[in-house]
Amino acid sequence: MIATVIAIAGTLAGALLSGLLSGRQSRTALRDSETAARRRDAVDAVAALVAAVAAHRAAMWHRETLRLTGEDWTEARRHSHTTRAAISAPAVRLAVLAPALRLAAEAAARACYALRDADSTDTLTTAREASLAADEHLIAQAGLLLGL
Repeated sequence: MIATVIAIAGTLAGALLSGLLSGRQSRTALRDSETAARRRDAVDAVAALVAAVAAHRAAMWHRETLRLTGEDWTEARRHSHTTRAAISAPAVRLAVLAPALRLAAEAAARACYALRDADSTDTLTTAREASLAADEHLIAQAGLLLGL
């Protein structure tokens, strides 16, 4: 009789422990999955922002080159307004997903905006190089933060 009670108690304890361990394992797997999804979303946000900044940099390069050479840059100006507006959404997404990258992201955008109103092609080239360097800095910071 005592052996039966001990066997039943042992079976119940084993089932309880098994359930607890299974629940813990499920929570750990869910947390790991959520962390991986958040990391992937942050990487996607960095990529989207860098692509938007690159598109705006190209548009500004074209626009400012036309302006500096005295050509009609009306259409290029319209296009640059569109590409600049396209920076906002990925910048906000990145700021929400990875707040630690916000300063680097803002610096990349500001460096790109600095191409505006260049007074010479040399100044324009220097601003473009600074913008590229700011992009590289953002990418490097993202790699460090996201463990890539």
